Order: sequence, then C-alpha cells, then structure tokens
Amino acid sequence: MTKTSGYNVAVGLIVAVGSFTYGFGFAAFATSIGQPGFYSYFNLSPTGPRAAYTNDIIGAVNALFFFGAVLGALFGGPMADKIGRKYTLFTASLVSIIGGALSAGSVHVAMLIVVRILQGSGLGALATLVPIYLSEASTPSKRGMLTGLHGFFLVSGYNISAWVGFGCFFSNNLTFGWRGPIAFTCIPPLILLIGCFWIPESPRWLIAQGRTDEAWTVLSRLHKDPSDVDEIAAHEEFYQMRRQIEFESQNPTGYMAIFRSASYRKRVFLSCFVQYAANATGGLVINYYSVIIYANLGLTGYLPLLMYCIYTLIGALGNLFSLLTVDYTGRRVALLTGFTGVMVCVIVEAAMIGAFVEGSSVSIAGQKVAIVAIMMFVFFYGLFIDAASFIYSAEILPTNIRSSGVALATTTYFISCITFVTPGATAIANIGYKYFVVFACLTFISILVIYFLYPETKGKSLEELAELFGDPVVVHLTDATDEQRQQMDMEIKNELIAEHKEVAPA
Repeated sequence: MTKTSGYNVAVGLIVAVGSFTYGFGFAAFATSIGQPGFYSYFNLSPTGPRAAYTNDIIGAVNALFFFGAVLGALFGGPMADKIGRKYTLFTASLVSIIGGALSAGSVHVAMLIVVRILQGSGLGALATLVPIYLSEASTPSKRGMLTGLHGFFLVSGYNISAWVGFGCFFSNNLTFGWRGPIAFTCIPPLILLIGCFWIPESPRWLIAQGRTDEAWTVLSRLHKDPSDVDEIAAHEEFYQMRRQIEFESQNPTGYMAIFRSASYRKRVFLSCFVQYAANATGGLVINYYSVIIYANLGLTGYLPLLMYCIYTLIGALGNLFSLLTVDYTGRRVALLTGFTGVMVCVIVEAAMIGAFVEGSSVSIAGQKVAIVAIMMFVFFYGLFIDAASFIYSAEILPTNIRSSGVALATTTYFISCITFVTPGATAIANIGYKYFVVFACLTFISILVIYFLYPETKGKSLEELAELFGDPVVVHLTDATDEQRQQMDMEIKNELIAEHKEVAPA
C-alpha cells in the first residue's frame, strides 16, 4: 500500500488554504456585525424601532452571499473538469481577492450586498474544489487525514477571523472595526494564488485527459516511499487508478449523467444529504449569530466576541483531532456520534433559553448552562461531523462525476445556509428557543438516514468504493490475494516494457 509522503502533505496544506479562505471570508461578516461601527456607518440599529429593518438587511447580505457561493459551486465543478483542478483554484482565488477588496471598501449597504455576491462566488468555488483535489491526491490509508484538512482549515478560518474581529473591536477607529475583518479576507486567497504556481495538477484529472505520463510523474512524487526503491506500491496504485478511470471514462459526465444513472443518483444523494444534515443541526446559525445569541444570554461589551473566539477555537481543535483519527474510527461512526451529540446539546440549549432566558424565571445559572451547551455543541460538531461530512461527500463519487457531484453537494450546503441562516436573526428575535427545537427534530431524522443508508468507506481506494454502490471495480488492490497481486505486477511490468517506459525520477 502506498505511503503519504511529506511532499503530499505539503501540497495538501497549500491547497487547504482555500478552505481557510472560505472560512475566514464567511466568518468575517459575522464579526463585523458585532462591531458598533458597522451599525453607525450604515445607519442601522440592532435594537429599538429599526431592529426589524436591521435584521432584514443582515439577512439580505447573508442570503446573497450564499447565492454567490451557489453560483461559484455550480460553475466551479464543471470548470474543474474542463481546465483542471489547479487552474480553477487559481481563478477562484483571484475572484475571492477582488470580492474581498470591494467588500471592505463598500460605501453603502447596496454595494456591500452586491460585492458580497462576487466574493461569495469565489469562496463557494474554493469550498467545492479543495475536497475534490485533496481526495484525488491522497493515498487510501490517509485520505481521511488529507481530505480532513478541508474541515480543519475551514474552521481555523472561522477562528482566526474571530480573533481578528475581537482585536478590531478595541480600535479607536470605529470604521476600521468593521472594515478591518473584511479587508483581511484578501490575504488567504493571495497566499493560495501564489501557491498554485507550485502545486501539481491532480493525477486523476490528468489520467482522465489522457495525459498518463504527466499523471505518473505527479503520482510517483506525491506517494514516494524511500523504502520502496522500485516504487511497486505506486505502480500498483497507478495501474488501478488508470484502469478504473479508463473504464469509467466510457460513461457520460456532467450534471445530466448523474440523473440518468441510479448508482450515481444514490451516490450524489448521500453526498448532498450529509451536507444538508450538517446545516440542519443549526451549526451555521449558531456560528453566524453567536454574537447575537451571547448578547441575548446576558453578555455585553467585548464578551460576545470573546465567546465566539473560544467557540470557534474548540471547533478548530476538534477538527484537528478528527483528521488525525478518522482513518481509524471510520466516517460512519464519526457521523453517528457527532449528530447524536449535537442533538442532545441543541435540546439542552432550547430548554435553557425557553425556561431561563425567555421564561418568567430569569436565571444566571440557566444562562451559563446554555453557554456550556453551545460549547459542547461545537465540540461534537468539530470532532465528529465537520471533517467526516466533507470527506464522505468527495470520496464516494467516481472521477468522471466527482466535480459535478461535489458541486451539487456544496450547493446543497449553501442552499441550506440560505434556508437556515438568512431568517436566523429574525427567528432568534421572534421565536427564540423554538428555532432550536426545529434543529433538534431535523437532526434526529438525519441520524436515522445515516444509520440505515450510509456504508463505511475507510481504508479503500477511491476506485474500490464503486463496489459499495453496485458498480464494477476493474482492479482490486486493497483486498487482493498474493496471486492476484503477482498477476497485477506482471501486467504492470509487461506494459512498461511494451511502452518502453522507465520509472520517472522523484
């Protein structure tokens, strides 16, 4: 079995900056609405007669940002098939830089709304492309770790953005207090844009384009094993990869191909549903409106922003531990544990808010329990759901529809954001704890769906996962017998001799 090289990890870290870019860009506005300068500059008020208007404006900015993200995801997937994963990452980074700069320079609400659509499109494309690239460049044994970088970097973006917003709160310049967090969103995509000159193209995309020599050169370097001088394991992986992709290339590609095949429909449904389910926990609502929620729980001044920093830090650390363990525990176990844990936390949160915040008996102790429930929520979400959901969405799809399938899954994620986050400020203000009851019920349904429909995927190559969905696997590698492996090695050697190929130097 191939081993994950240091070069492979380095490439993964650079590509995962795209996930950090999305997380930072998404969360920047969440910290900006916690700044007094934001409301004074745009003549808004979080309380009083204009509170309803303010909530509508915030909801509009959020909704159109996610609308842009949907466009970025839907166009980013097909573009990744046409011009490659690498150059689509480059293009999305450039759009994110421009959108971030214009957002930070907004002079009125209408401009902020429009340019956040542009920024959202770049960030939405990045959120789609990163898990595709990471899954295609990883080894079967460490695919969870490398693809899990997407979730870890995404939530790390939330956390760093939270600390930036917390620091800007103390600025004497109130305008910088809200512009600063948004302006800093230009830095991560600039780093990724520069990194795109160094990272290689996805070897699986190169094979799909018939560029097998380039694909072997990339793969042999990504999965270089000093103890395997003849690169036998890398040759076996490449052989399986090439045979399966050549077989699948006979099948149609794109969005229409997904709806014409029962197997593809099932795979994409599972890919999309897990993204919907992650949002149906209320995770993005709690994340985006944390500052408002903490203020409702009695925290004032800089404390809501500080609690948001702690909240996202717990989520980032959970994702870090998850990517280090998910290849051993498996995706299915992680998802079932995570969804069960967050459901319990949401129920406790709703009970505390209903009884001691909105009820007749206001209790400081009840408010503290509600805050603890929020922190436990992100612990379960970050440790068991974030990484596993993104890994699962990308790995169960074959190469010929992976970009389109992940694009639909990411689109589902963003549409769920629009559905739950857009009315969030108004819902929290008007129906309070009942909004959290909705999330508890939806999460219970998600647990049932995952338990009955989701197979385990750990340890198998991307090509071998086809068998879980009734599709043929041309070459079995993970469970191959010694006789099958010897025959495979003989075929590989014969092909190399026939084509007068030599092992490409690392």
